[in-house]
Amino acid sequence: MKWITLIVVAATLAAAGLAPGTLQAQEGQEQRAEQHPSAFLQKLVGEWSVTTYAVMDPDQDPYRFEGRETGRMLGRQWFVSEFYSEVEGVVIESILTIGYDPAKEKFVASYANSNQPMLWTYEGTLNDEGTKLTLKTEGPFMGDPDQTAEYRVLIERRDADHWTMGSQIHVPDEEEWFEFLSFVYEREKGDEVTE
Repeated sequence: MKWITLIVVAATLAAAGLAPGTLQAQEGQEQRAEQHPSAFLQKLVGEWSVTTYAVMDPDQDPYRFEGRETGRMLGRQWFVSEFYSEVEGVVIESILTIGYDPAKEKFVASYANSNQPMLWTYEGTLNDEGTKLTLKTEGPFMGDPDQTAEYRVLIERRDADHWTMGSQIHVPDEEEWFEFLSFVYEREKGDEVTE
C-alpha cells in the first residue's frame, strides 16, 4: 500500500511539474536558453524608432534621418528585421536576417537594401559578455567598384529599450576602420519588452 501511495504522489508531483529534479531541470533549460546565441537576437525583437547618421566625408557633419524598424524571430534561430525610411523623397527599405550556424560556430547574416543590387552576406561572433555582435564581410569599395574592401557591422545592446548598429569599412591601404553609417534604436512606446 505504501508503494502505491508513493507512486500516486510521485505521479501527481510530476504532472504538476514538481517532481524531484524537475524544478532544477526547468531552471537548467532556462539557463541554457539564456546562454544560447539566439538569446542575444531575441532581445532585438520589437518595434523601434531609428535615428541614422550617414558620413561620406570625415570632414563633414553626418547626415541625419529617421526611420522605423520591426524585428521578429523566425522560429527560435533567426532574427528578421525590416527597416523603412524616406529621405528627400527616396524610399529606403531593407531586410536584415541574422542567425547562428552551429556547424560554423558563428553567426551568419544577410542584408538586402531596396537601393542596392547586391545581397550582402556576413559571418561573425558575439563577445564574451553577450552584448556585442561583430559581423564581417567583403564587398566593393565605395570609392572604386573594381576594388574590394573589408566591412564590419557592430551591433550592441545597451539595455532593454536601446541598441546601436554601426557599419564600418576598412579602407584599402589604410590601418583604421571608418564608420560611415550608425543607427541608434529606441523601443517605441507601447511596445512590449521581450526579455
